Amino acid sequence: MNPTEIYDALAEISAKPFDANEFPFAFAAATDGAKAAISKLRGGSTNKSDLPGGVLFGKRFHYAPALSGLTDVTLDQIRASKKTKTSKPAILIATDGEMISAEHLASGDTLHCRFDELGDNFGFFLPAAGKERYRAVEENPVDVKATGKLARLYDALTKANPDWGSDARRHEMNQLMMRLIFCMFAEDVGIFPDNQFSRLLFTHAGNKGEEACETIIAAFRAMNLPKDKRAGLPAWTGELEYVNGGLFEGTIDAPRFDAASFRYLREACDLNWREINPDIFGSMIQSVADPKQRSELGMHYTSVPNIMKVIGPLFLDDLDAEIHKAWDRARALQQVLDRMSRIRVFDPACGSGNFLVVSYRELRARETRILRRLEELTGPGSMQMFSAIPISHFYGIEIADFAAETAKLALFIAEYQANASFAEVFGRRPAALPLKDAAHIRTGNSLRMDWEDVCPPPTEGEVVFIAGNPPFLGKAKQDKSQKADRDYVFSGKLKSFKALDFVAGWTFKASNYIRGRNAEAALVSTNSLCQGASVPLLWPSVLRQDLEIHFAHRSFKWRNSAAKNAAVICVITGMRNISREPKRLFSEGIEASVSHINAYLVHHSDVWIQSSGKSLFGLPHMAFGCMPYDAGKLLLSPSEKEEMIQNWPEAESYIRRLMGSQEVVKGIERYCLWISDDDLHNAVRIPAIAAKIEETRLARLEMKDAAGRALAGKPYQFREHIAPEHHAILVPSVTSERRPYLPVERVGADVIASNLNQVLYDAPEWCIALIASRLHLVWIATVCGKLKSDFRYSNTLGWNTFPVPKFTEDQLEALSASARRILRCRYSHYPATIAELYDPDKMPDDLRAVHRENDELLETMYIGRPFRNDTERLEKLFKLYAAKVKSLEAAPKKKRA
Repeated sequence: MNPTEIYDALAEISAKPFDANEFPFAFAAATDGAKAAISKLRGGSTNKSDLPGGVLFGKRFHYAPALSGLTDVTLDQIRASKKTKTSKPAILIATDGEMISAEHLASGDTLHCRFDELGDNFGFFLPAAGKERYRAVEENPVDVKATGKLARLYDALTKANPDWGSDARRHEMNQLMMRLIFCMFAEDVGIFPDNQFSRLLFTHAGNKGEEACETIIAAFRAMNLPKDKRAGLPAWTGELEYVNGGLFEGTIDAPRFDAASFRYLREACDLNWREINPDIFGSMIQSVADPKQRSELGMHYTSVPNIMKVIGPLFLDDLDAEIHKAWDRARALQQVLDRMSRIRVFDPACGSGNFLVVSYRELRARETRILRRLEELTGPGSMQMFSAIPISHFYGIEIADFAAETAKLALFIAEYQANASFAEVFGRRPAALPLKDAAHIRTGNSLRMDWEDVCPPPTEGEVVFIAGNPPFLGKAKQDKSQKADRDYVFSGKLKSFKALDFVAGWTFKASNYIRGRNAEAALVSTNSLCQGASVPLLWPSVLRQDLEIHFAHRSFKWRNSAAKNAAVICVITGMRNISREPKRLFSEGIEASVSHINAYLVHHSDVWIQSSGKSLFGLPHMAFGCMPYDAGKLLLSPSEKEEMIQNWPEAESYIRRLMGSQEVVKGIERYCLWISDDDLHNAVRIPAIAAKIEETRLARLEMKDAAGRALAGKPYQFREHIAPEHHAILVPSVTSERRPYLPVERVGADVIASNLNQVLYDAPEWCIALIASRLHLVWIATVCGKLKSDFRYSNTLGWNTFPVPKFTEDQLEALSASARRILRCRYSHYPATIAELYDPDKMPDDLRAVHRENDELLETMYIGRPFRNDTERLEKLFKLYAAKVKSLEAAPKKKRA
């Protein structure tokens, strides 16, 4: 069930007479409980409640009936229940049929409402359906209700008129929906006389909508014409207002309505559209035209707090500072207003217009604040009549037609609501009709369009702010058309770009737009753009010598206010032409004023960290582990290993422990055949080994890639055949970001490391102290990048570039001793695995202590004391790296001299 269906089902429960015994089963069905599970619950076999009349539905909810007026007391009883504590249900709910008291167990948030408000508060109960709460919906459920009605109307119309669901007529269908929404909104807020559109529609459309098509066409045509130019249209259209503004321009048509679609249209018109929130609603109605989005209806919009992270530092914060400075000077305040009237905002991937709507609304709010202050300073009647911030100053590009149409409508709604607020304060507002200005929203491919055609460059006195959240798609997720778009942007401009995230195209185009102009840009992107190999590939061409990053949010989880939305790890980068003004660097909610921000989002000069085949600082060589490339034929489970040795004891000498990243971290036991060239003759005498070798040969011959097929000549070995003489230090290539330290393990010569590890063969123990340090973790996190949200370890980019001072022998011995203390402490907790020991919530105190001692020891070797924070760590590491690169670049020149 999607949220709208849950709303409807809960509303239906609250509309019926209350039955304390039946309520929990109806509630279970309304929150997407399976029929079979509810049947067992009703029968009592799965109801584990320990309360009189109570029903405990697994981890979904725990219900108990309440005596009249005592729902809060019953809620306390449910909370104290032993079964609640052991089962941990998502929702606790008590009701007497008049009131409901409920609690969201995970957060402790409570709800107390009338029973007939059950449906309106559906957002609170979403956890009972396995969905996270969605606070914006709880605050304004009309958005979900309206979207659900529109979705049903859309489906019914396309079912009755299949051609209207085709690509050929999709734009007309989208326009129809937008025009209908406008009319329903307009008659509820007073733009049209109360119920004017719906009254005329249902008067002339027939009892079952048989004339609805012709009625809608006539109404839309009338609204596109002044009242004195409607000759030939039905007389009743003379009542309708003249709208203009482009909303009813172009093709005007409508599909045929059947009884079902007409009923859904009537239900949509019956809603109160006055409370629609455009920054939520705009995104929500995108799901109307895409059934795939229905399951999370309205749950994937960019939240206002996230938008403010972009537009705040981009331009709003400066405006606020100017307003504060000018607060007591009317002339200065008027200058701020004049500046605001020349601001233009451009979102080149605008979706349904969230960034534009919020930007417009925030500017209008500041304008009203200034005007009120001017009235205080200079008296009434001395200020401008209406707003000087038109929606025509807002520009967008969106590839999806429906979303683009939605953005136009959302901005109109935002403008109307801002004008209404203006009127409440000052007693006047411009006439709502006919529409005069419209936002400049273009449907098209942003990466192939000339942005200057959509948003002309700023003229003297104007400023353009580019803001948005373009699509994130890694290399593997880009389809052919997206790769072609990427190639279109970068071909001939970057030497290598195919590994870049799709969002890089917007960053590149934004830099070209603002260069040399009174313009700035701030875009959300995946943190991959500011980590690893992407940085030297992209940013030198973005910044060149004339642009700078003037503010940035370092990596954070970008959650759209939604259930089950992907918590993408994002960054925000603000770009402008080079200025002497301070830069702002945000990290984990803390802001720092800095002199420079480089592309790694570190307070340091521009440095491009390049992969290196050997350590720049003289560290031991680190290599990939051995890749089986065997289709699993050379690998053995513990039971397979034991069976082979039991049948052929001599096979034991050809079996080694195999460790990849999961084996290191989780202690998983796995083995492999390990046969040298010299041992092959004897190994194949063992039937089980000979069979494994033959299976590998055949599997490699069938591989699609030439490299795999080439290995068929040596089917008894991995691609690499490298083993330590004494020991090896293993570093998993991918590891969870939650761990406070990178996992590292020391193993004996009897262990083979797979390619899922980076390996130091027979290296000194002090290497463990380096890898297991906080200092190394922050370096890897910054320069190697991440796989999803996990650390991705690279030998060439992370280890070989890791800056270290020149250690003395005594320091190396101290680090070796520290490494041994860490390993001994781990072993004292055997059989706990690295995954268990380094769970940040369960890490043993003694292990945490030896790591802290290791950090203090190592960091004191860098600066004479421990670093204060990660920012200071990175600044020092970048300084060392930059100095080393400079010395290496100068070295050949000295030789030639």
